[in-house]
Amino acid sequence: MTPLLIERAQICDATWNEHIRESLQCVIYAQTYYLDTVCKSWKALVWPNIQHPDIVMPIPIRRKWGFQVIYQPIFCQYLGLFSLKPLSGLQLESFLRVVSKEFSYIAAYQFSPENSIRLSALAHTFPDFNFLQKHTHWLHLRGDLQRLDAGYSKDRKRNLVRSKGYNWEVQRSADIQPLIKLFKENQTARIPGGIDPDAFSRLEALFNVLQARQQTELYYGLSSEDIHAGHLHAGHLHARHPHAGILIVRFGGRAIYLFNAADHKGRKGNARTVMLDHYFRSIQDETLIFDFESPEVGSIAQFYLSFGSFPVSFYAIRRNELWFPLKQFQEWRKRFFKTRQGLF
Repeated sequence: MTPLLIERAQICDATWNEHIRESLQCVIYAQTYYLDTVCKSWKALVWPNIQHPDIVMPIPIRRKWGFQVIYQPIFCQYLGLFSLKPLSGLQLESFLRVVSKEFSYIAAYQFSPENSIRLSALAHTFPDFNFLQKHTHWLHLRGDLQRLDAGYSKDRKRNLVRSKGYNWEVQRSADIQPLIKLFKENQTARIPGGIDPDAFSRLEALFNVLQARQQTELYYGLSSEDIHAGHLHAGHLHARHPHAGILIVRFGGRAIYLFNAADHKGRKGNARTVMLDHYFRSIQDETLIFDFESPEVGSIAQFYLSFGSFPVSFYAIRRNELWFPLKQFQEWRKRFFKTRQGLF
């Protein structure tokens, strides 16, 4: 089998999005409107044809030094192959061979957890690829509050009790700007390598796209004096920003903890713990996978584990087959400049 490499303009949005919704690896990152918002541009591999695909693989693209480079966009944890039936090793290998043939440089490409088992067995088949194992954390929500409470660690329960001293009130909002402001003022300086200059404009655009489709939920943690002073009106916050905020995206039986921020008071008062607990308890009469979208940071992973979540592995690939001296220059650059693909 030989997958076809196609341009974005050749893709029928309705056909593609329905395929993603029906696929075994269904996740919102692969919807056309999501990719159009977070990617500079993107192509796709499809098989057996464009009109009625059985397997698709979205490929984010940007140009560098005149080359097409595959990269993992911000606010997009993983992509990979999306199939209507269980993937075989041969099918996954066929897609990787086309990727290897068409693209000399892969800055990063992350495959969904559902691709992991087949992908791990192919590492020896592609020695020019660098395979990296990563982890996120999932929490199964079933509307069972007793089960939810049992999963919380002693420390998480203790912090929930302590948070009551701050009189947090959780409010849903339609205004993303206070969350962006919170992050800029409290988290940006702590991220090695800094922030992509257009990250926040992409976040705002993504929020608007998802909000129009009723696929996002934005919550803020405000103290009682903020509420009483009238700093929330008609779903919009004003006058003073809140102390913490969380952005959750919902699609296809999955909720993704896409973005969050807190100031000193919000961190000290465990405002994000309160908001997450509030959200988890709001899930009734349905089954949902909550994906914490975890960065590879031990302290953050421990925080997510304390809610009763469990680690889920997925794989990333990298490749540098550029001609000399570009290959050497890029390897040198990677050693001296640490960058992060995601925000947290």
